[in-house]
Amino acid sequence: MSNAEKTPQTAKEDRILRLLPGAVLLFCGATGLLFLYFHPPGTTRWLPQCLFYRLTGFYCAGCGSTRALYAALHGDFAASLRSNLLLFPLLALLCGLFWKPRLALRPWIAVTVPALLVLYGILRNLPMYPFLLLAPH
Repeated sequence: MSNAEKTPQTAKEDRILRLLPGAVLLFCGATGLLFLYFHPPGTTRWLPQCLFYRLTGFYCAGCGSTRALYAALHGDFAASLRSNLLLFPLLALLCGLFWKPRLALRPWIAVTVPALLVLYGILRNLPMYPFLLLAPH
């Protein structure tokens, strides 16, 4: 059926189907944030410790993200940045990629973002100042 042949009802159904994944993602994210608001990290088994950290003893690029979100939800942005400095820039990037998924196909994004995550993961494990500041607190 071409666009000219679509009825208003069919067009409305198509629009709902296009918006449904975003609505489900938004609902799940809001539910997760609400749960996190009332359950501090480290007090529940529903928020497990990082598997990479448990296996290796090294921080990954995501270590401290749950604590950073918890602190941000409670308005403590300094503690949030101390837990994971890259969390909010990466969340902004993910929102942008959700909005415009074709951006992920651009070579500078496809190479730069993973390289930045690997570099951040390495630097936050170096036992010297100023890299100690990158480790989650």
